[in-house]
Amino acid sequence: MVLWIIQDGEKTGPFEDYEVREMIREGKVNKATRVWHEGAGGWLPASELGILAGEFEKPEESAPDVIEVRLAPFRAWPRLGARVMDYMIYRSILHFLSVGFDVNLMGGVDSSGWLVIGTILPVILMEAAMVSSIGCTPGKWLLGMRVETVLRQGLSTGQAFVRSMRVWVLGMGMFLPLMMLIGLCMSLWFGRKKGGMLWDLQSGFQVTGGELTNKRIAWFWGILVLLIVANMLPYLPEILAQDEQGLQEKLLRRR
Repeated sequence: MVLWIIQDGEKTGPFEDYEVREMIREGKVNKATRVWHEGAGGWLPASELGILAGEFEKPEESAPDVIEVRLAPFRAWPRLGARVMDYMIYRSILHFLSVGFDVNLMGGVDSSGWLVIGTILPVILMEAAMVSSIGCTPGKWLLGMRVETVLRQGLSTGQAFVRSMRVWVLGMGMFLPLMMLIGLCMSLWFGRKKGGMLWDLQSGFQVTGGELTNKRIAWFWGILVLLIVANMLPYLPEILAQDEQGLQEKLLRRR
């Protein structure tokens, strides 16, 4: 459609309707600007001409979706208890493999780098697989907890792997006793101070769970005691032998 407009008191044009619409967007034509086209009964405000009226109708701005994010409250003993449970389960697996293949997989303070990597990498992979598939580890399952994003979604395989690596390297000190003690203490401090673990808060994850029942608590402590006893069994012969040797030495001294 060909249009004429009144600008600064003068008739200008002709303009194609798309040109006038562009002028409206640029602010050169407003609602009150007089517009005429061939066949019209007279000059009309631009806002009353059907072909231009839509340019002056501002779409309603829909309010952005507000997602309220509330982190699950940090519960110290279930979080650390679940981690210790996972550690004891994996330690029992290492004991079983050590006995079965007659290889020392437990290491210690003087462990070589390859031994540390060789023992910690499988647990990282196993935990990542469990968290990405079922959302929890054995310890967390026993205490009714799940790992998820703050939007209540499950973790992808990549997210679960990165989280697991941070947990076992930073939080559990790669199974090195002193580093593990430091990691657990730092985890407890950070959880109480910030309301979550370092590896969760930085990545937008959280650990959720319902109210703990007495039954779950009883099962937890019962299984934990059994795991501790099972992990001590391989050392009992050595301990008993040392005690017997010490007793014999005392008897010889008395004679």
